[in-house]
Amino acid sequence: MLVATHLATDMQLELELKSALDEGRSLSSLAPLLIEAFESGEKTKKQTALRFLQLHPEWKLWKKSFEPWLRNESRWPWEFILSWISHQRLLMSLDEREIFYQQLVKQKALLTLAKFPEWGVVYPNLLEIRNQARLDIQKKILEVRDLLFEELRTWKSQRLREQEMRVLKRLIAKFPNDPDILREQEKFRQNQAVETLGARIRQKRSEKIRSIQFTEDLVQLPEEWEEQLLQYADVHPKETYDLCVACCFMEYWPTALKLVNKAEACSQRDWLEIEILLQLKRYVDVLQGLHVIELRWSDNSETFFATAYIRAQAFFGLGHKEKALEVLESLLSSRPLYRQGVELLHMWRGSST
Repeated sequence: MLVATHLATDMQLELELKSALDEGRSLSSLAPLLIEAFESGEKTKKQTALRFLQLHPEWKLWKKSFEPWLRNESRWPWEFILSWISHQRLLMSLDEREIFYQQLVKQKALLTLAKFPEWGVVYPNLLEIRNQARLDIQKKILEVRDLLFEELRTWKSQRLREQEMRVLKRLIAKFPNDPDILREQEKFRQNQAVETLGARIRQKRSEKIRSIQFTEDLVQLPEEWEEQLLQYADVHPKETYDLCVACCFMEYWPTALKLVNKAEACSQRDWLEIEILLQLKRYVDVLQGLHVIELRWSDNSETFFATAYIRAQAFFGLGHKEKALEVLESLLSSRPLYRQGVELLHMWRGSST
């Protein structure tokens, strides 16, 4: 009787095997029955056959019956087989060892062999196989990473944030400690904050009397609070950018400008500084800042469109309305679906100039 196991078994196959043993049949005569179970698509039959072999591990009792099946390249359960006869591997003949190796090669199962270091006595090249398998796995991992990064860049260039976020989540799930991916995650978070802020500002502009001039007084953070924020920023520079964004949402623009100058250097910081200067109506500083950004981030294809959009606003703020319209119309001729530019042009043309 087969020893009970926690794995599901096939009762009919168990009864057949038990009856055969009760009749005194040899183990080798049961090989066809076991092979049929291995080749079936039923998991319970395979588990029953594996369990039976575990109880009768002597390879010499099975090899004459199993070798023809092995030579036919049927899909052996290699992890079990290698473990099953591991303690008898040194008793295998050279021919048997060659049969095993050749079938492992044909079935592309050498990686399975590499999981059993004790077989290195039989196959001296096992260490090389293991190293190559490790390199192959690393190569595949890098290929997956590169493909996902390429997809991320595609969505990023098209400003499709939802798709970009989904790919970024997959990258983080697969490579949680990759510094490049962590940087991309931080950039995405910062871009989201800036875009949310920009959307809020555009909404407020559209509610005004169709003019880019700002009439409300600047909101000023109490001096004591501002001093505490600046001191905190000096001690925690990595959190300064977030503090600056928070001040922007609350429209504490003078304080935001002081904080942004303390934030760590990055493209998001530069763009946020430009937005703050625009809110403070420091249009000359905006134009100078845009020149710096174009030099620093010229490798980004979006830089040209973003700087043109903001340069037009600065010119408009300085009273050079014809120049502002010229810059904006030039931008829209290159990218007619630039929604922010279309909205701004419509607002300007509808305003009294």
